Amino acid sequence: MDHHGQAVNSRLVRVDWLPFHIPYAAAFTTAHGRETVRSGVIIRVALANGLEGLGEASPLPAFGGGTLDDTLACVARLAPGLLGRTPGAAAELLGQAGEAQPGMAAALCGLDTALLDVDAQAAGLPLARWLAPGAAEAVPVNAAIGAADAPAACAAARRAVEAGIGCVKLKVGVAATSAAEIERIAAVRAAIGPGPRLRLDANAAWDVATATAIIGAAERYGLDLVEQPVAAGDLAGMAAVRAAVRTPIAADEAVGGPAQARRVISAGAADVLVLKPMMAGGLRRGRAIIALAQAAGMQTIVTTTIDSGVGVAAALHLAATLPAPPPACGLATGTLLAGDLLVQPVIIRNGAIRLPVQPGLGVRLDERQLARYAGEWRQIAAERT
Repeated sequence: MDHHGQAVNSRLVRVDWLPFHIPYAAAFTTAHGRETVRSGVIIRVALANGLEGLGEASPLPAFGGGTLDDTLACVARLAPGLLGRTPGAAAELLGQAGEAQPGMAAALCGLDTALLDVDAQAAGLPLARWLAPGAAEAVPVNAAIGAADAPAACAAARRAVEAGIGCVKLKVGVAATSAAEIERIAAVRAAIGPGPRLRLDANAAWDVATATAIIGAAERYGLDLVEQPVAAGDLAGMAAVRAAVRTPIAADEAVGGPAQARRVISAGAADVLVLKPMMAGGLRRGRAIIALAQAAGMQTIVTTTIDSGVGVAAALHLAATLPAPPPACGLATGTLLAGDLLVQPVIIRNGAIRLPVQPGLGVRLDERQLARYAGEWRQIAAERT
């Protein structure tokens, strides 16, 4: 049955949210520190016609995204205003909210994704195709290597390449000295061979002089790009690094919502924008950032924030709407956590993830994993109309 007409007119009768805490499979190290547990919130919306949509709101405190409590407070504050509205009207209301408040961007992302999920289900389309009819059938991925120890980083990079992934992203800014940093980069390049692309992600760890020196010395190892070499707020510094090296510079922490993306573009601070739906405030705001980058002749890469399977699926659908052919995106993060909360995990085959064929987000929650990693559902409901 085609629910499309009903979805436009059917109203939200319930919003549920469920906090979760999933351990990392192994400690994941970035310049922000060592991560051992990923905490977030699953969001579920229900329409009067019976359709339900899923989203994920998982803030990253290390990125300035607020804490889990911040996000829970934002969800609890936003949810009542959505009840009784159609998905379209609810999305318009969310569109008026600013994403700068701690926890808000993640809350908006979770609610926006859930609303898009019911709209796309009603249209009988995968979410990406509902957003962009020409969305890609599959998105290539990069592997994220967060082992600080050089032999462990090399082993993880080698495993990724052997599994068919053609692009490796090495977390840098974690070594004790610049020389050790360059040695670690050289070791990973030697481990994967000359063919695969090698990206570096400094997570804002360096100053301008250090970034320029390390990138310049590491260029002999064939770098695809370097993400966020200096502090997110130092756009002039990023522009200076970009002018001093040959390797493309990508803005990551500097890109939150569309307003921040505009500032990065205006400052000439980057060649590439790294778009995290959880930091951007959702998929619709993510689409606005993609359009801004395209207008400026810049590429966009979509990455997760190491989310549960719901957040990974949302990022995948957004990545599939990138201008063709989509670049390698940071979606290969599911195995970094001990669980993904899904009945059917998001699978990487031949270095890419295929778009689900099911309408909407295309994922289902696994009750056994929820029992292990999550608390109790919290709910706000209205009378059915």
